Amino acid sequence: MAKTLLTSLKTARSGLHRTAKVLAAFVCACAAQTWGQTPGQPPKPPVWIGFDDAYGLKTNTSAMATEWGIKAALEEINANGGVLNGRPLKLMTTDNKGISARGKDNFVQLASTQDLVAVLTGKFSPISVEMLPEAHRLKVPLISVWGSADPITDHDHKPSYSFRVSLKDDWGVEAMMNRLSSKYKVRQACAILPNTAWGRSAEKVIQGKSAANVIQFPVVRWYNWGDASLNEQYQACLSSRTQGLLFVGNEKEGAILIKEVAAQPESKRMPVVSHWGAVGGTLHELVGEDLSMVRIDFIQTFTFINNKRPRAVYLADWILKNNALQSRHDIPSPIGAAHAYDTVHLLAKAIDTAKTTAPHKIRDALEKLPPFHGAVRHYTKPFTPNRHDALDKSQVLFVKLTALGHLIPQD
Repeated sequence: MAKTLLTSLKTARSGLHRTAKVLAAFVCACAAQTWGQTPGQPPKPPVWIGFDDAYGLKTNTSAMATEWGIKAALEEINANGGVLNGRPLKLMTTDNKGISARGKDNFVQLASTQDLVAVLTGKFSPISVEMLPEAHRLKVPLISVWGSADPITDHDHKPSYSFRVSLKDDWGVEAMMNRLSSKYKVRQACAILPNTAWGRSAEKVIQGKSAANVIQFPVVRWYNWGDASLNEQYQACLSSRTQGLLFVGNEKEGAILIKEVAAQPESKRMPVVSHWGAVGGTLHELVGEDLSMVRIDFIQTFTFINNKRPRAVYLADWILKNNALQSRHDIPSPIGAAHAYDTVHLLAKAIDTAKTTAPHKIRDALEKLPPFHGAVRHYTKPFTPNRHDALDKSQVLFVKLTALGHLIPQD
């Protein structure tokens, strides 16, 4: 019994010794942390990124998805020490409600924020174009993470304060033209376009590239935001005996078109290749069963489906972890999330390169960034003094929309 008691005492003494070592290590760690922080030292001020989009439009999913991409990048960057030797990156958002004048005012408001380095702009190209004079007057970088209209980066302002991590109509609309001719064997096509800077950008590409293309566009028809029907425009296409339709619009206009095409006799339902604004919202909910009656493809630059790029995997996992979504298929407006995620990482590199939050220095640094492996692509040289577009036609893909809202890559 004495031997057993002695053994128990040794075991207890050993346990106490281990406990003491753990407590000592904990105290040392706390002391080191307190020493590193220095009592009374104020936290380092944040560096701000602005983002303006149409949060107030109920059918729009682009603003939410883009914000997810921004926040995923911010969390990752801040966990690794932030920027400028420990300053956190933070997000400030504004809602333009789809109105250009409001977006312009929002840009001015964001640009006036101390230590704001750039404003990211969202889905509506005309709003980004409206902001351009203010971006150059205030000398604050504007970075489009969705808008595709050529004038966002093609303009006479020198030096240019506008950048884009998104599709550009110059090669995006050309890809849509090629889709009509290669997949649907269309030779004579019709275009239905909005009477905005976005629509005019698309028309310029159509007119400029039809001559050298096997597909021709004898008919171009226009509509205005808020029009309740596109049937007159569609009937003009049918009357001209065109075999396919190139459509530019957002989810509300896309829903009108799909419903009116579905109402036609089957022989008069032309195949449609649509710009991506139509799937930047709840189009599947707006059209219901009519979607299955129309042959329609949508252009994209990114998909989470079967994407093995490490940052694409990280971003998808982050979104699923932080939202009530079941799978990658359920992530809405994936291009907004991916473009914004890459953009914030590029901005963080520009801030550390510039070693300041001065926007004009950030602009200069963006033109000199090192290579970066992003979610969308590997950027060997994201921007140059003569090229402020980070993507190119090699990112183009086409998707189908399902009744559940999933965007399924084709081919």
